[in-house]
Amino acid sequence: MTPNSFVGENLRLYPQFRWMIGVLVVLCIAIAVLWASGFLRSPAQIQSSVTRDSINIEIVETAPATIDAPQIKNTPDAWLELIENARENIDIEAYFMSKETHGSLAAVYDALYKAAARGVRIRILIENSNYHEDYDFMMELDSNENIEVRPFSKTMHSKVITVDQEAVYVGSANWSWSAMQYNREVGAILCGQTIARAFAAIFESGWSSGENQIDFENGWNLEWIYPIATPIDTPTWVVKTEDTIIGLIDSAQNSIQVFAYVYTGSPATITNALIYAANRGVNIQIIIDPEYRGYLPDSVKYEPNIQIKTVNIGAAAHSKVVIVDGQKAYVGSANWTNASMRERREIGIFFDDQTLASALQEIFNKDWESRYARWVTGQSESMLPYVICVIAVGFIFVVIIIFVWRRTKRKSQ
Repeated sequence: MTPNSFVGENLRLYPQFRWMIGVLVVLCIAIAVLWASGFLRSPAQIQSSVTRDSINIEIVETAPATIDAPQIKNTPDAWLELIENARENIDIEAYFMSKETHGSLAAVYDALYKAAARGVRIRILIENSNYHEDYDFMMELDSNENIEVRPFSKTMHSKVITVDQEAVYVGSANWSWSAMQYNREVGAILCGQTIARAFAAIFESGWSSGENQIDFENGWNLEWIYPIATPIDTPTWVVKTEDTIIGLIDSAQNSIQVFAYVYTGSPATITNALIYAANRGVNIQIIIDPEYRGYLPDSVKYEPNIQIKTVNIGAAAHSKVVIVDGQKAYVGSANWTNASMRERREIGIFFDDQTLASALQEIFNKDWESRYARWVTGQSESMLPYVICVIAVGFIFVVIIIFVWRRTKRKSQ
Protein backbone atom coordinates (compact mmCIF):
# COMPACT_ATOMS: atom_id res chain seq x y z
CA MET A 1 0.00 0.00 0.00
CA THR A 2 1.39 3.40 -1.01
CA PRO A 3 1.49 6.26 1.52
CA ASN A 4 -1.16 8.17 -0.47
CA SER A 5 -3.55 5.21 -0.52
CA PHE A 6 -2.97 4.72 3.21
CA VAL A 7 -3.96 8.30 3.93
CA GLY A 8 -6.95 8.08 1.63
CA GLU A 9 -8.12 4.84 3.26
CA ASN A 10 -7.90 6.35 6.72
CA LEU A 11 -9.77 9.46 5.65
CA ARG A 12 -12.52 7.20 4.26
CA LEU A 13 -12.68 5.03 7.41
CA TYR A 14 -12.24 7.93 9.86
CA PRO A 15 -14.11 11.01 8.59
CA GLN A 16 -13.06 12.98 11.71
CA PHE A 17 -9.56 13.14 10.17
CA ARG A 18 -11.01 15.47 7.57
CA TRP A 19 -12.15 17.84 10.30
CA MET A 20 -8.77 17.68 11.99
CA ILE A 21 -6.96 18.52 8.74
CA GLY A 22 -9.47 21.27 7.98
CA VAL A 23 -9.07 22.83 11.41
CA LEU A 24 -5.28 22.61 11.06
CA VAL A 25 -5.42 24.37 7.68
CA VAL A 26 -7.64 27.12 9.10
CA LEU A 27 -5.32 27.63 12.08
CA CYS A 28 -2.26 27.82 9.83
CA ILE A 29 -3.90 30.44 7.63
CA ALA A 30 -5.07 32.45 10.65
CA ILE A 31 -1.58 32.38 12.17
CA ALA A 32 -0.06 33.45 8.85
CA VAL A 33 -2.48 36.39 8.56
CA LEU A 34 -1.84 37.49 12.14
CA TRP A 35 1.91 37.23 11.65
CA ALA A 36 1.74 39.27 8.44
CA SER A 37 -0.31 41.89 10.30
CA GLY A 38 2.30 42.10 13.06
CA PHE A 39 0.06 40.94 15.91
CA LEU A 40 2.15 37.89 16.76
CA ARG A 41 5.57 39.47 16.35
CA SER A 42 7.60 40.33 19.40
CA PRO A 43 8.27 44.08 19.71
CA ALA A 44 11.70 45.06 18.44
CA GLN A 45 14.32 45.54 21.11
CA ILE A 46 15.00 49.26 20.98
CA GLN A 47 17.86 50.92 22.79
CA SER A 48 16.72 54.51 23.17
CA SER A 49 19.58 55.93 25.26
CA VAL A 50 23.35 56.21 25.11
CA THR A 51 26.12 57.70 27.25
CA ARG A 52 29.16 59.35 25.69
CA ASP A 53 31.56 61.99 27.00
CA SER A 54 29.67 62.03 30.33
CA ILE A 55 26.45 62.96 28.49
CA ASN A 56 23.45 60.65 28.60
CA ILE A 57 20.79 61.07 25.92
CA GLU A 58 17.43 59.34 25.89
CA ILE A 59 14.74 59.60 23.20
CA VAL A 60 11.19 60.16 24.54
CA GLU A 61 7.84 60.26 22.76
CA THR A 62 4.11 60.83 22.92
CA ALA A 63 1.83 58.70 20.74
CA PRO A 64 -1.56 56.97 20.68
CA ALA A 65 -1.39 53.46 22.12
CA THR A 66 -1.67 51.87 18.68
CA ILE A 67 1.66 53.33 17.49
CA ASP A 68 3.39 53.83 20.83
CA ALA A 69 6.81 52.19 21.18
CA PRO A 70 6.54 50.56 24.64
CA GLN A 71 10.31 50.55 25.21
CA ILE A 72 10.60 54.33 24.70
CA LYS A 73 9.75 56.55 27.67
CA ASN A 74 6.64 58.71 27.35
CA THR A 75 6.91 62.50 27.51
CA PRO A 76 4.87 63.11 30.71
CA ASP A 77 6.85 60.45 32.59
CA ALA A 78 10.11 62.09 31.49
CA TRP A 79 8.90 65.55 32.55
CA LEU A 80 7.73 64.27 35.93
CA GLU A 81 11.09 62.65 36.56
CA LEU A 82 12.93 65.87 35.70
CA ILE A 83 10.77 68.06 37.92
CA GLU A 84 10.59 65.70 40.88
CA ASN A 85 14.40 65.40 40.94
CA ALA A 86 14.98 69.17 40.82
CA ARG A 87 16.91 70.56 43.79
CA GLU A 88 17.69 74.20 43.00
CA ASN A 89 16.16 75.57 39.80
CA ILE A 90 13.92 74.78 36.83
CA ASP A 91 13.96 76.96 33.70
CA ILE A 92 11.13 76.43 31.22
CA GLU A 93 10.71 77.74 27.68
CA ALA A 94 7.19 77.18 26.42
CA TYR A 95 5.27 78.27 23.36
CA PHE A 96 2.12 78.05 25.47
CA MET A 97 0.90 76.43 28.69
CA SER A 98 -2.72 75.37 29.07
CA LYS A 99 -4.31 74.86 32.47
CA GLU A 100 -5.37 71.27 33.15
CA THR A 101 -7.04 69.79 36.23
CA HIS A 102 -6.80 66.11 35.34
CA GLY A 103 -4.62 63.72 33.40
CA SER A 104 -0.88 63.61 32.80
CA LEU A 105 -0.37 67.36 32.45
CA ALA A 106 -2.20 68.06 35.71
CA ALA A 107 0.25 65.69 37.43
CA VAL A 108 3.15 67.62 35.89
CA TYR A 109 1.77 70.94 37.17
CA ASP A 110 1.27 69.38 40.60
CA ALA A 111 4.94 68.32 40.61
CA LEU A 112 5.92 71.85 39.55
CA TYR A 113 3.99 73.42 42.44
CA LYS A 114 5.50 70.94 44.89
CA ALA A 115 8.99 71.76 43.60
CA ALA A 116 8.34 75.48 44.19
CA ALA A 117 7.01 74.71 47.68
CA ARG A 118 10.24 72.90 48.61
CA GLY A 119 12.33 75.90 47.55
CA VAL A 120 13.16 75.21 43.90
CA ARG A 121 13.40 78.45 41.90
CA ILE A 122 11.25 78.20 38.75
CA ARG A 123 11.42 80.60 35.82
CA ILE A 124 8.99 80.31 32.90
CA LEU A 125 9.66 82.09 29.59
CA ILE A 126 6.57 82.02 27.40
CA GLU A 127 5.60 83.33 23.97
CA ASN A 128 4.30 86.88 24.29
CA SER A 129 0.93 86.51 22.54
CA ASN A 130 0.06 83.34 24.47
CA TYR A 131 1.10 84.99 27.73
CA HIS A 132 -1.53 87.69 27.20
CA GLU A 133 -4.13 85.32 25.75
CA ASP A 134 -4.10 83.19 28.92
CA TYR A 135 -3.15 85.98 31.29
CA ASP A 136 -5.20 84.69 34.24
CA PHE A 137 -3.41 81.35 34.25
CA MET A 138 -0.04 83.07 33.87
CA MET A 139 -0.82 85.16 36.95
CA GLU A 140 -1.95 82.02 38.78
CA LEU A 141 1.43 80.45 38.10
CA ASP A 142 3.32 83.64 38.90
CA SER A 143 1.51 84.05 42.24
CA ASN A 144 3.23 80.93 43.58
CA GLU A 145 6.27 81.57 45.71
CA ASN A 146 9.46 80.73 43.75
CA ILE A 147 7.67 80.80 40.36
CA GLU A 148 8.28 83.72 38.00
CA VAL A 149 6.61 83.98 34.59
CA ARG A 150 7.93 86.31 31.90
CA PRO A 151 6.70 86.87 28.31
CA PHE A 152 9.37 86.68 25.62
CA SER A 153 9.78 90.05 23.94
CA LYS A 154 9.99 88.53 20.43
CA THR A 155 8.34 85.55 18.71
CA MET A 156 9.22 82.15 20.16
CA HIS A 157 8.18 78.55 19.58
CA SER A 158 10.75 76.57 21.61
CA LYS A 159 9.94 73.80 24.10
CA VAL A 160 12.75 73.27 26.64
CA ILE A 161 13.03 72.36 30.33
CA THR A 162 16.41 72.80 32.05
CA VAL A 163 16.91 71.48 35.60
CA ASP A 164 19.81 72.34 37.95
CA GLN A 165 22.15 72.78 34.96
CA GLU A 166 22.31 68.98 34.98
CA ALA A 167 19.38 67.76 32.87
CA VAL A 168 17.36 69.04 29.90
CA TYR A 169 14.26 68.19 27.89
CA VAL A 170 14.23 69.52 24.32
CA GLY A 171 11.68 68.55 21.70
CA SER A 172 8.30 69.27 20.13
CA ALA A 173 5.87 68.95 23.06
CA ASN A 174 3.93 71.96 24.32
CA TRP A 175 2.39 72.16 27.78
CA SER A 176 -0.97 70.90 26.54
CA TRP A 177 -3.24 67.96 27.25
CA SER A 178 -2.96 66.67 23.68
CA ALA A 179 0.87 66.85 23.71
CA MET A 180 0.93 64.63 26.79
CA GLN A 181 -1.70 62.14 25.63
CA TYR A 182 -2.46 61.87 21.92
CA ASN A 183 -0.21 63.91 19.63
CA ARG A 184 2.83 62.41 17.96
CA GLU A 185 5.63 64.20 19.83
CA VAL A 186 9.34 63.40 19.90
CA GLY A 187 11.96 64.82 22.24
CA ALA A 188 15.19 64.04 24.04
CA ILE A 189 16.31 64.02 27.67
CA LEU A 190 19.93 65.17 28.02
CA CYS A 191 21.81 64.59 31.26
CA GLY A 192 25.27 65.97 31.96
CA GLN A 193 26.67 69.28 33.15
CA THR A 194 28.32 70.18 29.84
CA ILE A 195 25.21 69.93 27.70
CA ALA A 196 22.86 71.24 30.41
CA ARG A 197 25.07 74.28 30.96
CA ALA A 198 24.84 75.04 27.24
CA PHE A 199 21.04 75.01 27.33
CA ALA A 200 21.09 77.06 30.54
CA ALA A 201 23.13 79.69 28.69
CA ILE A 202 20.61 79.72 25.82
CA PHE A 203 17.76 80.19 28.31
CA GLU A 204 19.59 82.96 30.14
CA SER A 205 20.09 84.85 26.90
CA GLY A 206 16.36 84.63 26.14
CA TRP A 207 15.36 85.53 29.68
CA SER A 208 17.46 88.71 29.55
CA SER A 209 16.52 89.54 25.91
CA GLY A 210 20.04 88.84 24.70
CA GLU A 211 21.77 91.10 27.21
CA ASN A 212 23.33 88.29 29.24
CA GLN A 213 25.14 85.92 26.86
CA ILE A 214 27.12 83.21 28.62
CA ASP A 215 30.04 81.90 26.61
CA PHE A 216 32.09 78.79 27.13
CA GLU A 217 35.73 79.51 27.94
CA ASN A 218 37.00 77.09 25.29
CA GLY A 219 33.95 77.09 23.02
CA TRP A 220 31.81 74.06 22.24
CA ASN A 221 34.21 71.24 21.46
CA LEU A 222 32.06 68.13 20.93
CA GLU A 223 31.32 67.40 17.28
CA TRP A 224 28.92 64.48 17.73
CA ILE A 225 26.40 66.52 19.72
CA TYR A 226 25.57 70.19 20.08
CA PRO A 227 22.60 72.49 20.78
CA ILE A 228 21.13 74.43 17.86
CA ALA A 229 18.74 77.37 17.66
CA THR A 230 17.48 80.17 15.47
CA PRO A 231 19.48 83.36 16.14
CA ILE A 232 16.74 85.07 18.17
CA ASP A 233 18.36 86.21 21.43
CA THR A 234 20.62 83.17 21.50
CA PRO A 235 24.40 83.16 22.14
CA THR A 236 26.55 83.67 19.05
CA TRP A 237 28.32 80.31 19.53
CA VAL A 238 25.08 78.34 19.02
CA VAL A 239 24.80 76.72 15.57
CA LYS A 240 21.81 77.89 13.51
CA THR A 241 18.84 75.58 12.92
CA GLU A 242 18.72 76.23 9.17
CA ASP A 243 22.43 75.54 8.75
CA THR A 244 22.09 72.28 10.69
CA ILE A 245 19.14 71.02 8.62
CA ILE A 246 20.89 71.86 5.34
CA GLY A 247 24.09 70.22 6.58
CA LEU A 248 22.19 67.05 7.44
CA ILE A 249 20.50 66.92 4.03
CA ASP A 250 23.76 67.62 2.16
CA SER A 251 25.54 64.84 4.07
CA ALA A 252 22.95 62.16 3.21
CA GLN A 253 24.20 59.19 1.22
CA ASN A 254 21.23 56.81 1.31
CA SER A 255 18.18 58.05 3.21
CA ILE A 256 16.49 61.06 4.77
CA GLN A 257 13.43 60.68 7.02
CA VAL A 258 11.60 63.77 8.20
CA PHE A 259 8.83 64.56 10.69
CA ALA A 260 8.02 68.08 9.50
CA TYR A 261 4.50 68.77 10.89
CA VAL A 262 4.35 71.78 8.52
CA TYR A 263 6.40 72.04 5.30
CA THR A 264 5.84 75.15 3.19
CA GLY A 265 8.91 75.07 0.94
CA SER A 266 10.48 78.08 2.63
CA PRO A 267 13.24 78.87 3.10
CA ALA A 268 14.21 77.83 -0.41
CA THR A 269 17.68 76.81 0.80
CA ILE A 270 16.23 73.71 2.51
CA THR A 271 13.97 72.76 -0.40
CA ASN A 272 16.84 73.15 -2.88
CA ALA A 273 19.06 70.94 -0.71
CA LEU A 274 16.28 68.34 -0.53
CA ILE A 275 15.74 68.29 -4.29
CA TYR A 276 19.48 68.04 -4.91
CA ALA A 277 19.65 65.07 -2.51
CA ALA A 278 16.74 63.41 -4.33
CA ASN A 279 18.43 63.96 -7.71
CA ARG A 280 21.60 62.25 -6.54
CA GLY A 281 19.58 59.16 -5.53
CA VAL A 282 18.90 59.66 -1.82
CA ASN A 283 15.61 58.05 -0.74
CA ILE A 284 13.54 60.71 1.06
CA GLN A 285 10.47 60.08 3.23
CA ILE A 286 8.53 62.95 4.82
CA ILE A 287 5.60 62.83 7.23
CA ILE A 288 3.45 65.94 7.61
CA ASP A 289 0.27 66.66 9.53
CA PRO A 290 -2.89 66.14 7.40
CA GLU A 291 -4.06 69.69 8.13
CA TYR A 292 -1.06 71.15 6.30
CA ARG A 293 -0.82 68.96 3.20
CA GLY A 294 -2.01 71.89 1.10
CA TYR A 295 1.10 73.89 2.07
CA LEU A 296 3.50 71.49 0.34
CA PRO A 297 5.68 73.12 -2.33
CA ASP A 298 5.05 72.02 -5.90
CA SER A 299 8.79 71.66 -6.46
CA VAL A 300 8.98 68.51 -4.28
CA LYS A 301 5.80 66.79 -5.46
CA TYR A 302 7.23 65.39 -8.68
CA GLU A 303 10.61 64.17 -7.48
CA PRO A 304 10.63 60.34 -7.77
CA ASN A 305 12.87 59.92 -4.72
CA ILE A 306 10.70 62.07 -2.46
CA GLN A 307 7.80 60.24 -0.83
CA ILE A 308 5.38 62.15 1.41
CA LYS A 309 2.64 60.84 3.68
CA THR A 310 0.21 62.32 6.15
CA VAL A 311 -0.49 60.45 9.38
CA ASN A 312 -4.00 61.09 10.66
CA ILE A 313 -4.07 59.90 14.28
CA GLY A 314 -6.99 62.10 15.32
CA ALA A 315 -4.51 64.54 16.87
CA ALA A 316 -1.48 66.44 15.64
CA ALA A 317 1.46 64.70 13.98
CA HIS A 318 3.50 67.37 15.73
CA SER A 319 7.09 66.03 15.78
CA LYS A 320 10.03 67.89 14.25
CA VAL A 321 12.78 65.37 13.46
CA VAL A 322 15.32 64.76 10.70
CA ILE A 323 17.14 61.39 10.45
CA VAL A 324 19.94 60.88 7.93
CA ASP A 325 21.34 57.47 6.92
CA GLY A 326 20.20 55.97 10.24
CA GLN A 327 23.17 57.73 11.86
CA LYS A 328 22.66 61.48 12.39
CA ALA A 329 19.60 63.39 13.53
CA TYR A 330 17.97 66.65 14.56
CA VAL A 331 15.28 66.76 17.27
CA GLY A 332 13.64 70.01 18.28
CA SER A 333 10.79 72.48 17.88
CA ALA A 334 11.34 73.84 14.34
CA ASN A 335 8.84 73.24 11.55
CA TRP A 336 9.96 73.40 7.92
CA THR A 337 8.86 77.00 7.48
CA ASN A 338 10.59 80.35 6.99
CA ALA A 339 9.33 81.49 10.40
CA SER A 340 10.82 78.50 12.22
CA MET A 341 14.17 78.74 10.48
CA ARG A 342 14.68 82.50 10.56
CA GLU A 343 12.07 84.55 12.38
CA ARG A 344 11.22 82.99 15.74
CA ARG A 345 13.09 81.38 18.59
CA GLU A 346 13.41 77.63 18.03
CA ILE A 347 15.71 75.28 19.96
CA GLY A 348 16.85 71.73 19.23
CA ILE A 349 19.68 69.24 19.45
CA PHE A 350 21.92 67.62 16.84
CA PHE A 351 23.64 64.29 17.41
CA ASP A 352 25.64 61.79 15.40
CA ASP A 353 24.90 58.42 16.99
CA GLN A 354 23.57 55.26 15.33
CA THR A 355 21.78 53.94 18.43
CA LEU A 356 19.76 57.11 18.94
CA ALA A 357 19.09 57.49 15.21
CA SER A 358 17.82 53.89 15.12
CA ALA A 359 15.38 54.64 17.96
CA LEU A 360 14.08 57.62 15.99
CA GLN A 361 13.77 55.42 12.88
CA GLU A 362 11.69 52.93 14.87
CA ILE A 363 9.27 55.74 15.77
CA PHE A 364 9.22 57.06 12.20
CA ASN A 365 8.68 53.64 10.63
CA LYS A 366 5.81 52.84 13.02
CA ASP A 367 4.01 55.95 11.77
CA TRP A 368 5.00 55.49 8.11
CA GLU A 369 3.71 51.90 8.01
CA SER A 370 0.69 52.42 10.28
CA ARG A 371 -2.93 52.26 9.19
CA TYR A 372 -3.15 56.03 9.76
CA ALA A 373 -0.67 56.82 6.97
CA ARG A 374 -1.90 58.10 3.61
CA TRP A 375 0.14 58.87 0.51
CA VAL A 376 0.47 62.46 -0.61
CA THR A 377 3.25 61.93 -3.15
CA GLY A 378 5.33 58.88 -4.03
CA GLN A 379 4.29 55.30 -4.55
CA SER A 380 0.67 54.28 -4.87
CA GLU A 381 -0.76 52.40 -1.94
CA SER A 382 0.13 48.72 -2.16
CA MET A 383 -2.97 46.50 -2.16
CA LEU A 384 -1.08 43.23 -1.66
CA PRO A 385 -1.63 42.92 2.12
CA TYR A 386 -5.35 43.59 1.69
CA VAL A 387 -5.63 41.08 -1.17
CA ILE A 388 -3.87 38.40 0.92
CA CYS A 389 -6.20 39.00 3.86
CA VAL A 390 -9.32 38.89 1.67
CA ILE A 391 -8.18 35.64 -0.01
CA ALA A 392 -7.35 34.06 3.36
CA VAL A 393 -10.70 35.03 4.90
CA GLY A 394 -12.56 33.84 1.79
CA PHE A 395 -10.72 30.50 1.82
CA ILE A 396 -11.51 29.97 5.50
CA PHE A 397 -15.18 30.76 4.84
CA VAL A 398 -15.35 28.32 1.91
CA VAL A 399 -13.67 25.53 3.92
CA ILE A 400 -16.13 25.98 6.79
CA ILE A 401 -19.13 25.91 4.40
CA ILE A 402 -17.86 22.70 2.74
CA PHE A 403 -17.31 20.95 6.07
CA VAL A 404 -20.73 21.98 7.38
CA TRP A 405 -22.40 20.83 4.14
CA ARG A 406 -20.65 17.46 4.14
CA ARG A 407 -21.46 16.83 7.79
CA THR A 408 -25.11 17.69 7.20
CA LYS A 409 -25.20 15.38 4.18
CA ARG A 410 -23.74 12.47 6.15
CA LYS A 411 -26.27 12.90 8.93
CA SER A 412 -29.17 12.93 6.44
CA GLN A 413 -27.83 9.71 4.85
